[in-house]
Amino acid sequence: MFVPAVGSAHAIAGMRVFPATLSFDDPGVANEAAVGFGRVRAPGAVQKDLSVDYSKTLTRRFGLSVGGDYQWQTPDAGPAVRGWDNLALAAQYQLFVNGPHEAIGLVGLGASVGGTGSASIAEGYSTISPEFAFGKGMGDLPWGLRYLRPLAVTGAVSVDFPIAGAGASAQPNVLNWAFSLQYSLPYLQDFVKYVGLKAPFANMVPVVEFPMQTVSGRTTGYMNPGVIWLGHYYQIGLEAQIPVSADSGSGVGFVFGVNLYLDDLLPHSLGRALWN
Repeated sequence: MFVPAVGSAHAIAGMRVFPATLSFDDPGVANEAAVGFGRVRAPGAVQKDLSVDYSKTLTRRFGLSVGGDYQWQTPDAGPAVRGWDNLALAAQYQLFVNGPHEAIGLVGLGASVGGTGSASIAEGYSTISPEFAFGKGMGDLPWGLRYLRPLAVTGAVSVDFPIAGAGASAQPNVLNWAFSLQYSLPYLQDFVKYVGLKAPFANMVPVVEFPMQTVSGRTTGYMNPGVIWLGHYYQIGLEAQIPVSADSGSGVGFVFGVNLYLDDLLPHSLGRALWN
């Protein structure tokens, strides 16, 4: 069965499990560790990015996370540079979970700590980023539309406000907005109709993510089609990165991610909230 397979590991509302998206925050507060790698040709340079992130719940609804990105940048002209981006911190609160309607949402506050990364990569100023993320499954559709019930949409919106450090006052605010469309094959087989899919396809969630940014009226971003495989203790995801405009880059990149569900791997230590 689908729900027991992933246990209490991640964002769950009713019978719906929302897997962690690869390019933006998912709507659940959880105990997890994540590693990702991506490559994309941005305007004027090829960029590779290795990300690491650790999230820990303090209560069942409130959690903290810390993360960092190691980047390799190879510009069309000039020497290549590499190093760590600034340290990223975040606090998140699970705002609501509605099981019957498969709806879930959180609010959070992220921060990029200026001066903590490599001088060749990281900005010298800090930012704070209030955020809202949500997920909605279609499991409450009428039975006549039952084959649409495995569908779900998730999204996140945040604004980066430069607040302190070298050059902060000259930087514009950045609107980050993203959404994903997901079709859960485990949900289809367990709660709509068993169609005979076997491993590994029985645990797959085809997904398309749209991570976007708007700065000073100009919007850039990607369309990321791919698939996420859900297991007992972890998930694996692989997506292409297709620029939505010439300002977003050229050529097709990719992003790969692994999330470890510490809630299930270590339920009595790192996977447990400090205060229940």
